[in-house]
This record gives sequence, structure tokens and C-alpha cells, in this order.
Amino acid sequence: MKKKIKILRIIPSLDPRYGGPSKTIIESSLMLIKKGFEVHILTGEQKDSIKRNYFKKKFFKSNQIKIINKGKHINFGNYCFNYKQFKWLLKNKKKYDFAIVHGLWQFSTLMARILLKKKYFVFIHGQLDPWFKENFFKKIKKQIYWLLFEKRNLLNSKSILVTSEGEKLSLNKTFVNTNSIEKKVVHYGIFKPKFKKEIVLEKFYKKFPKLRNKNFYLFLGRFHEKKGCDVLIESIKLIENKFNDKILLIGPQTGSKYESKIKDLLIKNNLSKKILFSDMLLDDLKWGSILASKAMVLASHGENFGVSLVESLSLGKPVLTTNKVNIYKEILRDKAGFISKDNVDDFAYILMKFHKLKNNDLKILSRNAIKCFTKNFDLSIDKTNSLNNLIKKSLCVE
Repeated sequence: MKKKIKILRIIPSLDPRYGGPSKTIIESSLMLIKKGFEVHILTGEQKDSIKRNYFKKKFFKSNQIKIINKGKHINFGNYCFNYKQFKWLLKNKKKYDFAIVHGLWQFSTLMARILLKKKYFVFIHGQLDPWFKENFFKKIKKQIYWLLFEKRNLLNSKSILVTSEGEKLSLNKTFVNTNSIEKKVVHYGIFKPKFKKEIVLEKFYKKFPKLRNKNFYLFLGRFHEKKGCDVLIESIKLIENKFNDKILLIGPQTGSKYESKIKDLLIKNNLSKKILFSDMLLDDLKWGSILASKAMVLASHGENFGVSLVESLSLGKPVLTTNKVNIYKEILRDKAGFISKDNVDDFAYILMKFHKLKNNDLKILSRNAIKCFTKNFDLSIDKTNSLNNLIKKSLCVE
């Protein structure tokens, strides 16, 4: 019997509150398992994360994906260290053919360089997006960490993995030349979700009865400066007399300064009845919210991928987003939505443009959305740059 290739994936947390990578790592791991790989995930979950229902899902319970949880990280601001992970990896590193480290600016990449030599990839998940340079202190912190550790961590890896050509091209805008670091664009996405339409819609309307039979646009993501919720709110204010539909903002409510800022913006602009807030939705409620919506909106200032946009496309829902999202060219090319610059006037323009569409135009956009998903982001379709093919090629080179 042929020996399975064993892959270790390292990520700070699988809690979906922390955004796209924690969601898509599961999807892509299931894809690797279908292709005959054995996949383990090394993580460090907080107690409140483990208590959540998310960690009772079938693929954890059945051990289909083995989770190695080494407990709480020691945090230094946004940076975290986990000695138990280091100790475990030192003992178990020889069991794996490759590791994939997810994310930057954490101890994980340095740990991989120290312990794994050249046997690891780094999936950067947009964390070299030049947008962070807008914040002076963040820019200085990351510049220092880059010079001390991160550049060498990446140079020592087999390759850094990016999700689009747009992300690859943007890297040299972040720090001085990154040409010496090998980069590979990986086919990234999700599996088309499976559920009963009537059941998920009814669950959603039961939670949001005031939205039944109403037109609304959906934002699904973290409440973070980068996501441009303030741009979205101010765009609605600009067109509120012509724009009858509602907006539903869904995301983990953490009490952050930015979250408070956008709630204050709603009150200041008298938009609390038009723009609604909800805490994070998972599973059937999340899919129900997408199905019930008219379109997905994301006025982002920088996005390497945009999982919520891809989830929307998979259900035939058009997307309204900005040219700072690295998959905007695919959306534009396949006519699956509208694209603007990341400012209030331009985003207000595409909102009104979409708002004025007739039913027939909406049906065409819906069909285009499904085509765009199938062609570009459906993980069930094997492509030459799929993660499994990239790993196999790397083994052949060795």
C-alpha cells in the first residue's frame, strides 16, 4: 500500500471569528484528504473558542482532520508565542513530509525556520498587503520585525503561497524588493455548499423576522478598518433619499474601537433603521443570510481574497466591492458584480447602479456569479495550481 503524504498545517486559531483563513483551511484540508493526503492541524485555541459549537462539527468529531491543540498563546500585543507548540513540533517534526504555516507576524514562521529547515510553505493570507502602511506605528513595528525575522523566515521556506496574481504583484509595494522570495499562486476557494434552501431561509427569517420579503444588502466579515464599513455607511448616507433597501452588517462583535466608530456613525447619520447590526452567524444561518440578500457588499481598502464574496458567488448572489480586493478582476471579467474605488462617492455610485437594475438584469448577474465561482473558486475542480498538485511537484523536486 502506498504511503500517504503527511501534511502539517500551523495556524494560530481555527475560530471563524478571526476571519477567512480559519474558514478556508478546513475546506482545503478536506480537499487534500480527498486527494489521498493525511492532514493534521496544529493550533492554539482559547477556552472560549473551544466552547463554541464550531468545534463540535463532524470533521473534528470523526477525526477526519486531526486537530492538535496546544492551548492558549502568550500574547505580546497582537503577536503571540506558544512554547507548547514549539516543544510538540520539536518532538514530532519528522512525522511530516511538509508543513504549511498560515499567516505572518507570529512566532509560527520563526518556529518553522528553526525546526523545519526548508520543509515548509508560508501561506501569507494578505498579510503583506501594503494597506497596513497607512498606520504609521503598525508600519514601523512590522518593518522592524521584517528586518529581524520575517524576511529570513520567508526566504528559508520552500515558497510563499498567495491566492491571486493581484496579491503576488502587490508584494513589492510592501517592503523593499521581495523578488528573491519564491512566490506561487495557489487555486483557492471553497466547496459549493450543500443545504436545503427552504430550511436555511426559514432559520434566517426566524432570527430576522423584519427582513422577511424585504430587499437588503449583506456585509459578512470582521469589523475592522480594512473592511471599509465606514465607507459603506457614508455611501448609504449620500444616496439615502433614493435608496430604499436595507443593509445588514454581520460580524463578530468584540467591542473594538472601530466597531464603536461605525455604530456612532450610524447614530450620527440617523441610519440605525436602515443599517442593521448582527453578531456573527455560522452554518445554516450564514447561508440563509446570503440566500435572502440581494447582493454582498464589501467596501474594502485591501483584501487578498474575500471569502464572503466567494461564498456569495457560489449561491448566485452578485457582489459589490472595490478594486482593492485581489479577486476583483475575476468578478469584473465574468460580469458577476460591480467594482469601484475604495471611496464614498464611487461606492455610492455602484450601489445606485445596482439598485436601479431590472429583474432580468439581476437574473443575468446571478447566472454570471455562479459561472464566476465555478470557473475560479470551486475547490472540487482540480487545477494545475491546486494545493495538492503544488505539494506533489515539490516532493518530485526533492
